[in-house]
Order: sequence, then C-alpha cells, then structure tokens
Amino acid sequence: MSEERALDEVSKELWQRAANNEGSIRADAYVALGRIAFDQGKFKESVALCETAKEIFEQVDVSEYQREIFDVNIGLSKNYERLERRQDAAQALGKAIEAAKVIEIEELDDLLRDQGRYWFSAGQYENSIACHQEAIVQTEMFLREESFGIDYFNIGMGLFELGRYKESIDAYLKSRAAFKASDEIASVVDCDFRLAENYAELKDPINILHYGQRALDFFTVLDDYRKIWTLKYFLGCAHHLLGDNETAGRLLDEARNLAQAMGWKEWEFLIKVDEELAKIYEGNSMHEQASELRRRVATVKELAAKDVTDEAA
Repeated sequence: MSEERALDEVSKELWQRAANNEGSIRADAYVALGRIAFDQGKFKESVALCETAKEIFEQVDVSEYQREIFDVNIGLSKNYERLERRQDAAQALGKAIEAAKVIEIEELDDLLRDQGRYWFSAGQYENSIACHQEAIVQTEMFLREESFGIDYFNIGMGLFELGRYKESIDAYLKSRAAFKASDEIASVVDCDFRLAENYAELKDPINILHYGQRALDFFTVLDDYRKIWTLKYFLGCAHHLLGDNETAGRLLDEARNLAQAMGWKEWEFLIKVDEELAKIYEGNSMHEQASELRRRVATVKELAAKDVTDEAA
C-alpha cells in the first residue's frame, strides 16, 4: 500500500471516529485530521479542524483538558503563521500560554518570544515588548538558558517603531552586552547598526559615527550591501550635522549609487537620501540643484500616495 493511500485510510478512520463519538475522543480525531491537513499544506482546512476540536474541549471540561487545549492552540498558531495572519497567530499562542501556565511547562519563555515576534509582525509593538519582558522574567524564574540578547534586541525593535528612541538605545545596549558576553560577534554588530539608526533619529552625530563606523567596517568585510548603503546614509547624516558637507555628500552619493547598482528599488530609502542631499546643496548655496531634488522627491511621494489610494479603492 502506498504512503498516500495509507494516509487516506487513516483519514477515513479518523472521520468515522469523529462522526461516531462525542467529547474528547471526537476532539482528538479532529486534532489528528488537522495535523494531516497541516502537513499537506491545507492550512485553512487545518484551522477549521483545530477550531472545532478546541470548541469541543472547552465544552467538556476545560480544567481536565488543559494539555489538549495547549496543543490545539499551538497548532492554530502555526497555521495562522503560514497563512500570514500574525495577529491571529499571536492570539492563539496567547491561549496556549495560558494553558502552559496551568500545566507548568518550563519552556514558557520560548513561547512568549514566539508570541512577541508574532505581535511585532502584526504591528502590535506594545504587546511584543510585553511578551519579551515577561520572557526575561520566566527565564530567570526557571533558571533556563539565558536569551537576554534576543529579548532586549526585540524590545529595542519595538521601542524604535514606537519612536521611543532613548529607551530603544537602552534596550540595545543591554542586548549588546549580553551578546558580547557570549561572544556572538555578528549579533553585537547588529546592535551597533541599530544603535546608529536610533542615534540618527535623535540627530546625535558623535554616537552615529561611533556605532555606525564599526558596523560599516564589519558589514563591508561581509559584503552585506543593504546594510552598507544604509550605514553610509547614517554616516552621511552625521557628517552633515557636524558641518562637513563634502564628506556627507560623498557618503550619501555612495549610499544611493550602491543601492541602485544592486537593484534596490525601495523608493522610501532613496528619497530619504535625496532629501538629505537637498539640505547639503542648500547649505552650499546650490539652490537650483536643491530645488530639483525636492521637486523630484515631491513627485515620488505624490505618486506613492496615489498608489495607496488606488489600492484601497
């Protein structure tokens, strides 16, 4: 008997079990069918089966079936992730975490980290931060292997998105110290990159140069072009703030040219470069060039806004 035919037989048996039984036996059959659907890439079907199983468990006796409720919500979160429904994935994982606390699963910190990532992807930054903060507490409580570098890094990301740059810097510095202590050099430099990004928002040229140049040296060795041109943009902004328009203009030109040469088409980055160059041209009394750059930027922004409106319609 082929593997596919054997699976069909198992599915038929499970459907019969679901039809001929009640309570937890019926729910278990739906869970098993949900796993089969997941493995076959039928994520919407798997969600429906898992939801049905969850409803049955909750109707029977929630306190008695916490392990089953945990498992079925884990399954739901994985399905929602594959369907790119990040908020639903985070909410399902939240239900799993509630059950995990009851049955005292030690890996609670890992579950919270996953939930934090889902919330971040869904744009729910406050929720993401709270998950990683609780993960740190759980790690310390159960004396599990530390992941402070990851947690503080993700907290820093959430705070940055909320515009809380000074708090974000504090989080990245803690992350950097944790990564440094465990000799995770690449992650240390990722923190330097993020620190430079925060200081660019705060218009702090000294710290942009301090963290940005170290990160640029590292990523130049690795040929990580996207980070190279972004860091050149940060450093260009720093030199402009310090009044060194010649160096600033050179770095900004290098940032734009490298991005374009590598086929990077993200207009938001490119117009940020042109906006900064326009300030430099204005400062150098190159008013015509500055005006032309601003005109071009305004046109791109207008077109982009129109595209968003068209898509919404």
